[in-house]
Amino acid sequence: MAKGHNSVQKWRKAYIVGGIEKMLEYNMGVFKPTLITTEVHKKIEEKLTNPLEAFRSFEELRQWIDKDFVPDIKYHAVNKYVKHKFGAKLKVARKSHIQKEKNKWRS
Repeated sequence: MAKGHNSVQKWRKAYIVGGIEKMLEYNMGVFKPTLITTEVHKKIEEKLTNPLEAFRSFEELRQWIDKDFVPDIKYHAVNKYVKHKFGAKLKVARKSHIQKEKNKWRS
């Protein structure tokens, strides 16, 4: 089973520092808490389910979150969060289509 050279270097360094005991320690990594609170989650959900106020891109969504809730939030964080939590692809009907539907029922 082949391992990457970075893994081997990390194991070697751990062995030099603390011997076999240090090599056998399992460090899973650091847990990063989410920047998006439940309040912000609900606001995003409301926006995503309202076809009249639909976002056209993840960048537009990111800018809205950045302006109103979480300053300096990264595009990747928003993209990953929305795809994971909502299964969203932001491929929604454009506003012009919704307006056409309204006019269709008025006549």
